[in-house]
Amino acid sequence: MTFMLFGQDLDPDALSTRLGIPAHSSACKGDERRGPKGQLLGHHRQGWWRIDSSPLLTATGDARKDINEHLKVLLDLLLPKRDLVLEFAARGESYFDVLWESTYLYAGTGPLIDAEYLRGVADLGAGMGFDIYQINEEEDQDANMQIHPISVKPDLG
Repeated sequence: MTFMLFGQDLDPDALSTRLGIPAHSSACKGDERRGPKGQLLGHHRQGWWRIDSSPLLTATGDARKDINEHLKVLLDLLLPKRDLVLEFAARGESYFDVLWESTYLYAGTGPLIDAEYLRGVADLGAGMGFDIYQINEEEDQDANMQIHPISVKPDLG
């Protein structure tokens, strides 16, 4: 999950300094945009600043997959600086971006966000976008054997 601020005149270095939070990635208006192979794609039309939840998480195991853990770590950083975030957001846009991947997508299987974290997002005046993808499970022979064991009948012959 990421939190992003955008603005025509947004200076990401000034934002990091004022918030006391370094960006995980950022760009100024006019900076070059490059593709994965280094090719020039154009120039940024506005400044932006981004922090990512994953490097900040202390949760382990399945807890790392909980959307609320990701929101908690970002909101713990941002809510104490709410007035500054709102000041910068008023001149542009702010939002949380969620990447949700699951091996099973069906009605009602998406992320469930606790009310306290929805309130925190709203307190920052931020929007939220979701990129949702179904991914394939990796084949695990041991797990498959536990689910579908092969029966071996003894040779009584």
